[in-house]
Amino acid sequence: MHMNQQTIESNITNRTLLILPALILFSLAVYSGILIYADFRANSALNNIDSKIKNEVIPDEAGLQESISNLQKALKLDSSNPDYLDKEAMLYRYKALTFQPESEQANAANRQALDLYRHLLTLRPSWASYWGNIVAIKYELWEFDDEMIAALNNAAHLAPWFKDNQHIVIRTGFHGWPFIDNETREVINNILDNAMLLQPRETIKLALNQGFSDRLTPYLEGNEELQKVYEKELQAMKKVKE
Repeated sequence: MHMNQQTIESNITNRTLLILPALILFSLAVYSGILIYADFRANSALNNIDSKIKNEVIPDEAGLQESISNLQKALKLDSSNPDYLDKEAMLYRYKALTFQPESEQANAANRQALDLYRHLLTLRPSWASYWGNIVAIKYELWEFDDEMIAALNNAAHLAPWFKDNQHIVIRTGFHGWPFIDNETREVINNILDNAMLLQPRETIKLALNQGFSDRLTPYLEGNEELQKVYEKELQAMKKVKE
């Protein structure tokens, strides 16, 4: 009887050892399926909106809200996924474009995006694009406070060669020049140096459109190639206004 009891216990143990890996694999398969489904929802929520933005078509509010709802469903399945949170923040940034600038609705959408980027920085504190987006949002809200100054410096120091960040930092810095300290002004000037090396035509165009072309004078003096680019962009801007 004693041997039979041992045999039974041994059989149970063996079966458990066989079943347990199968259960673990099944659980992993289910979890992977959930993540795949969440990823599908998240990407489909943004792809249609992205294509409109790239074609310079402002998406309608109803379509954006539907995309936000779909993305939030994906977040319920994978709530700590920073990629999904980043997509949600982008959708709120796009939503702000559907309203008049500085309107209550636009500001509310931008503040929702701002809160999401603040949260994302607790997950990825060294991601320069998050700091750049905070700069862009604070600029639209016209809030040159301590958070803005920190975001300007972090966006500049973490990614001095990122093209998008360069223009966000330059535009915001020069427009808010009276509200920033001398150390941050130096940072802005350094980023302008980088931008004129990496993307001179685009930076000249930005300066002309944003009204700080006087900042380009030191770069144009003695540089015939840059002077030609400047004149070409200046003429193009005049034609658009005519």
